[in-house]
Amino acid sequence: MTNEAFAQHLGVAVRTIATWHQRADITPVREMQELLDTALERAPESARERFMRKANGSTVAVATSTFERTDDVSRAARESLEFASWALSEQVDPLILDHVQYELRRVAVDYVHAPLKPVFDDLIRLRDVTFGLVRERPHPKQSRELFFLTGTNLLLLAHASQNLGEPGSGMAQARAAAACAEQADHDGLRAWVAGTQALIAEWTRRCSEAVDFARRGQEFAVTAESRGRLASLEARCLARTGKKEEALVALARAQRAWDTGPESDDLGEFGGLLTFPAAKANYYAGGVLSLVGEHEQAERAALKAISMYENGLVEDRSYGDEALARVDVAIARLARGEVDGAGDALRPVFALPSEQRIQQLRDGLNRVTRTLALPNYTGSAEAKQLTEAVHEFVVPRPDRRAIG
Repeated sequence: MTNEAFAQHLGVAVRTIATWHQRADITPVREMQELLDTALERAPESARERFMRKANGSTVAVATSTFERTDDVSRAARESLEFASWALSEQVDPLILDHVQYELRRVAVDYVHAPLKPVFDDLIRLRDVTFGLVRERPHPKQSRELFFLTGTNLLLLAHASQNLGEPGSGMAQARAAAACAEQADHDGLRAWVAGTQALIAEWTRRCSEAVDFARRGQEFAVTAESRGRLASLEARCLARTGKKEEALVALARAQRAWDTGPESDDLGEFGGLLTFPAAKANYYAGGVLSLVGEHEQAERAALKAISMYENGLVEDRSYGDEALARVDVAIARLARGEVDGAGDALRPVFALPSEQRIQQLRDGLNRVTRTLALPNYTGSAEAKQLTEAVHEFVVPRPDRRAIG
């Protein structure tokens, strides 16, 4: 009950109630004691019993005098008022929580199609807001929600750090996100963080560790998108270690994930990077199939992903995933000896602005370079030109400003 509401209930000034809160040593005058006494008598029996237990220990006793009774009752009322004031006033304003949720949705969607550096800056500003709210030791009713929002923010920062070429920082952000997931007791966040840790480990060539992260995340995954993402990550990491059969089994599990469980949860409702749509699923499948040497199937899956991105909503078009799918198409065509076809696939990649040339894309193009270095391309003018184009993309010119 607020100061205003309780003052109205007693028929006294609001400042009187406020003074009682500020000065715990004050004993109300007899008239006020009588008002409080009347309020207590009109309260439900359960409430009266709680007041009396508070005033007299563990048993309900009859007061020996009017003074003792009113003094004890008024003290109990004051203490209860103080608790009520804390319970109502210490909560974070819902408008602030709404703002944080809105900003997280905006950033999660912007992440997949907008330049990364401004997104990173927005995440830092938002992180500072959520850190401040959590450090103020929020009301228990809001604590889990604040840890969930903070963990989601840190999860996005983990992705951003990795994409900016700082995997160590990305893993640190992911660990912090995992800690928030534990405090929020949120399985969806636990699962997604584990997937992000798998992703970072994969791109830093720690594929066995990445497989462990992906499998651990599947223990918590409850939605179709999360299960599909984690099984796809497991498959791709197994493929990178040469375990073709295991990789294909995991990929089949990823494709079956869409038939089980709800499609999304409150984490997925943020959208953008925190979803695993069909286009991304096809991109992952193409990557797995390319790594295990099934180039014809890889090309089909990658082209399907590209088509979905090209014909889908602009805000859902992930420039990074689409570009990496084009790399898989190029590798499939090189496997057939089609250098010109590979060049056609990579032309949109080479046209990407510098701020969209994420580290994973450079790593993917190194596979193209290694393929072009094979003996069957020795002496090929087309292969030499394509190698030079890849080198120009991967190695920045001196005047190209780096992100970060």
